[in-house]
Amino acid sequence: TDGYEVKLAGALRPGAARELKLIVSRDGRPVTDLQPYLGAYGHLVALRSGDLAYLHVHPNGEPGDGTTAAGPDISFTATAPSDGSYRLFLDFKHQGKVHTAAFTVRTSETATEDTPPHESADEHSH
Repeated sequence: TDGYEVKLAGALRPGAARELKLIVSRDGRPVTDLQPYLGAYGHLVALRSGDLAYLHVHPNGEPGDGTTAAGPDISFTATAPSDGSYRLFLDFKHQGKVHTAAFTVRTSETATEDTPPHESADEHSH
């Protein structure tokens, strides 16, 4: 919605820290002016199917540190607690509004670093 598209690249794997990169675009163009939301360019929450185990991950780097760009990439390092299906939610702020992108991934589907990007299954703003 609102023309945003978020792609997920990387591998969520049980017991191993892995980089997940979320790439934000709008109307086919990279978003390079994300705004800090709760002190970061993005917040990632993962819920495991079945028991709803919860994982909240902050991005690598922070606004104003001299190295972290304001998009289009938001990079996270995450470790899945166990194998299974996870619902991922990314919150990011652009042009004064907070948006949420959602993905469903299986750790068995994302077992390598060379996994092709997943596109957000749905996105909404609030």
